[in-house]
Amino acid sequence: MTTGLNTLPGWGERLLGEARLALTGTPWAFLLQSSSALPEHIPEFCDESGNRRAIDPLIIAWLLQVPPPHKSGSLPTDLKLWDLLSRGRTDEMLDVVGIPGAPLVPDFNALSLEVATETELASLHALSHAGDAARARVASASDWIVHNIQPDNATNRPWAVHVFIQRAFESGAVEHRLYAETLLHNCIVTLGRADRFSSLLLLDSGRTLRSTGAAQSAN
Repeated sequence: MTTGLNTLPGWGERLLGEARLALTGTPWAFLLQSSSALPEHIPEFCDESGNRRAIDPLIIAWLLQVPPPHKSGSLPTDLKLWDLLSRGRTDEMLDVVGIPGAPLVPDFNALSLEVATETELASLHALSHAGDAARARVASASDWIVHNIQPDNATNRPWAVHVFIQRAFESGAVEHRLYAETLLHNCIVTLGRADRFSSLLLLDSGRTLRSTGAAQSAN
């Protein structure tokens, strides 16, 4: 393990490096730049196969700090949390999730294993940005996930990888670090780099770890 991965900023740079490999040369390379470098027209996001997901525009809105598209009707937990996050309504996010000691997703046990895993991890990723009020719930959720969900049951996307890395540094828990490393490995093993959708998650996680580490160093 390199020295850089012994610090949060070092991990942040590792994740950002993987995001750059996937996004450079694509219509979404501008996501790697500051918000001042936004193009006049933001292209609709799709992966290498041309697939689009309902959560894509919400993640893009969060990354760019722009208003998300309007959502109507009942949303699953992960979409609801990302919608609230991208609208700046973080004070409402804890009202959406389950109680401590249980999954974040209230209907977790009614979903198939793959869907439940993906939804739970995506929900954790969003909730991690809800501020100090959600810190304890994020920690307990990451602990529950590590002890109850295998990281390779999802669809090889590195949801909330920064949460598990931060938890590993805070608690010294080796299993959280291994969980994060597995999430990262799984998203790059097929293509030899992160897939395009995973790069969005790595970009957000990398920036989060870099800024968190810088803030800790300043204190």
